[in-house]
Amino acid sequence: MTRRVLLMATIGLGPTVLAAQSPQAPAAQMPPAPSGRAVASAPPTDLTGFISMFNGVDLKGWDGPMPLWHVEEGMIVVRRPVDPPVGSVYLIWQGGQPKDFEMKFDVKLEGDGANSGLQFRGALLGEVPDRPLVAGYQMTKWESHGYQADMTNNGSAVGNIIECCRGPRRGLPPRPDANASRGQVTRSATTEGGPKTLLATIGDSGALQSYWKQSDWNSIDIIARGRTFLYICNGHLMSVMMDDSPTFYQDHGYLAIQLEGAAPNAAFFKNLWIKLLQP
Repeated sequence: MTRRVLLMATIGLGPTVLAAQSPQAPAAQMPPAPSGRAVASAPPTDLTGFISMFNGVDLKGWDGPMPLWHVEEGMIVVRRPVDPPVGSVYLIWQGGQPKDFEMKFDVKLEGDGANSGLQFRGALLGEVPDRPLVAGYQMTKWESHGYQADMTNNGSAVGNIIECCRGPRRGLPPRPDANASRGQVTRSATTEGGPKTLLATIGDSGALQSYWKQSDWNSIDIIARGRTFLYICNGHLMSVMMDDSPTFYQDHGYLAIQLEGAAPNAAFFKNLWIKLLQP
């Protein structure tokens, strides 16, 4: 049995999902944007069944520390300065707390220490009102805990699926078994504190990292179906994680984009689309 067929059988997904990594998959034209909607560029993917998450004009439908997050030329932009120091910054989509979904977006990072990601099936940890303000904001309002498709401008974390985050040492600590590094297909422990299981390898980690374009635009596709999560970057499958924990598995939650890491840095997002497979 070939590795591709074995992987499909292992994670229970058909060829339509894995076709996203095939360079022979035909590109479809993006449907025209509604009047007044700015779209920076047309993503070369089939958007049948997808809805836009961003109107290209303002951040209506999103919540976060404004104007750290703002819109420039049809892009969602966040910049973190050195002074005053700013920790992790989240922008949370207000369109629901989806269960199964497929989300597509383009992202560009700037700064050697830029660390970003897509938080999904996240749970808000709740605001801590007595914490000091950071750059004028009570950042705890947007802190969450959930799964994250991780990425860094230098490529070191690109393709990793992790459990994140706990804010300033509060909330549930990330599980060491709830992750899949670039190139891995993993299953979490079924008992608390147990080890994760490496089911298969997709490819060499370094070769997969080379598909990430530093300080340039990258197309990301995140798929969550039940307990199985897929991370695709620029048409290449990076990792697959299955969460079989009967205790900590999260079947729905918030979606958020974020930025952290060594400042100064910045993140740019455009062409954000979502298909709600199970709202």
